[in-house]
Amino acid sequence: MLKIVGVIPARLASTRFPRKVLKEIGGKSLLQMTYENALESRVLERVVVAAEDAEIVDHVRSFGGEAFLTGKHPTGTDRVAEIVGDYLDDAEIVVNVQADEPCLSPKVIDTLVGALHEDPTAVLTTPITKILDPSQIYQSSSVKCVFDENMRALYFSRAPIPFPQKKEIEADYYRHIGVYCFRTTFLLEYASMQKTRLQQIEDLEQLKILEHGYPIHVCIVEDQMCGVDTPEDLEKVQEYLCQNTSLSPEALSPL
Repeated sequence: MLKIVGVIPARLASTRFPRKVLKEIGGKSLLQMTYENALESRVLERVVVAAEDAEIVDHVRSFGGEAFLTGKHPTGTDRVAEIVGDYLDDAEIVVNVQADEPCLSPKVIDTLVGALHEDPTAVLTTPITKILDPSQIYQSSSVKCVFDENMRALYFSRAPIPFPQKKEIEADYYRHIGVYCFRTTFLLEYASMQKTRLQQIEDLEQLKILEHGYPIHVCIVEDQMCGVDTPEDLEKVQEYLCQNTSLSPEALSPL
């Protein structure tokens, strides 16, 4: 029986950067890079793509990956829930890996699964990382998180939180990385929850979980690479790969 699976939701109709998951660097699409990174996890027993578009399914199968076609959904997590409910309901833990995170370390996935195992009361874990670039604090694409002494999220926002009202107290800022590690029972429950007000105001699906009264446990990780939301982010990924791989800048030129 499969216990731990990774599901990558993917679609072509990204609002800020259409068709971004098929953009290539060094001959591989962002989606293929993300898929292959997830396969490096020590704990995932299977990795699949949940795609709204047949073109994505064909692409994944072309590089030897596994993909399922889904219906149209408001969020990636809803796509994941459909695939799990239809094909993977024997899994106990499901890791939702964003398709636009090609540089995500497999260790992040392992950390999230380990944290879920360690705390039987946890239904969901997700990573955050300390913001080292001050400009990210004010970028709406950089989602900030504040949490309590027990590493449970208090709130997520596109705005700078906490707000430094008292300048003499130094504030640390943490950026949320869009990976979610669910217990399968809670994932399927999440899919049936109604949308909430703050979720729609901030356009952050994780707020729905908090607004319905469920805890989100956060894990601090060292990963600093952001996901790809814009063409400029794609260039940042190229720069990162040039610095951290043996490939030449010419080989990694985005297409």
